[in-house]
Order: sequence, then structure tokens, then C-alpha cells
Amino acid sequence: MIYFTGEWYSDSAIMTGFLEEVEFYSGTERKKMLNVSKKIGGSMLYGTTWRSYLTKTRTRTKCEETGLYKTKVYDEHPELKGIFKEFATLHFPNFKYEQVQMNKNFTCPPHKDSKNIGESVLCCFGDYTGGETCIDFESKTRTYNSRLGPVRFDGSKYLHWVKPFEGTRYSLVFFTNSKK
Repeated sequence: MIYFTGEWYSDSAIMTGFLEEVEFYSGTERKKMLNVSKKIGGSMLYGTTWRSYLTKTRTRTKCEETGLYKTKVYDEHPELKGIFKEFATLHFPNFKYEQVQMNKNFTCPPHKDSKNIGESVLCCFGDYTGGETCIDFESKTRTYNSRLGPVRFDGSKYLHWVKPFEGTRYSLVFFTNSKK
């Protein structure tokens, strides 16, 4: 192990430290969901995508491993790949993922992740109160405090959202997407 201890609460504090070093923003699709000021946080995708462009004048860097294109935050923080991999290996070892949705102070409204394939794993970090994740399992809503440990569910099948919170709330969602 390079970064983490294998103990959830210690590793959560370590992950919070890494996430505090990242400047959060929201991509276009996430701004449509909830527009959060950059001063407060954002929601961004870490991984690769089929989209070769950022804007009409800016293109993405090609990933040699996959032949796809690196997202902006992947290009800016390549070290997070190893950090996320070690964390996932320790805390949900047999879960395969290709991308990580990174959120800071992003109160997701009710939604489904229509392009995701299979289950996702949600983990939350930071100094906040409230912010539980609600998942509607076919009209039976369950509430989870994903700061206590990873929550695994199929976000493409079940409506889910975040309750209001106070403080600084980070979340990471590890998943595979049908449209990288």
C-alpha cells in the first residue's frame, strides 16, 4: 500500500486530503443537473471519454492505453488514477469500474444514471452533517450514510438523490458507462 491503511475511517481522512487539493468545476451535463458555483464545488468525470473535444478550439489528450480521450481532470491530475485504484482495491476489491464521478458540495437531485452499466459504488468524505443518499428501490426508499462505508447499487435502475447538508461534502462514484 502506498497511500492508504486499509482502515475505512483513516482512509476517508486521507482521501479527503487528496480531494481538497483538486479544483472542482462542473462539466456541461452536470451544470444542467445542478449549477454549483466553482467557489463552492462541482461535479466532474475522471477517466476517459469518446469525445475528443473540450470546446471548439480545445481538444482532449488521447489516452495511449485505451485509444479514448482523457477528461480534463484526468489530464490535470493523473496521480488520482493510482489513488482511486488503491482505495477501490482495499475497500471494494472485486468491483470493476472505468470512471469516477467526483463531486464536491453537489446536492444531486433525483435522477437515474441512464448510461451506466450495472452497479456503481458510492463513497462520501468530508466534514459535513446531513447529505445522506436516498435510493428508491421500486417505491421503497432507503437512506444511506455513505460516509460510513461504500454503498453499492445500480444507479441506472433506481432513482437516487442526496439530502441537503451543511459543511464540505465530497463524493466519489465508481462506475462503468456505456458511452465512455
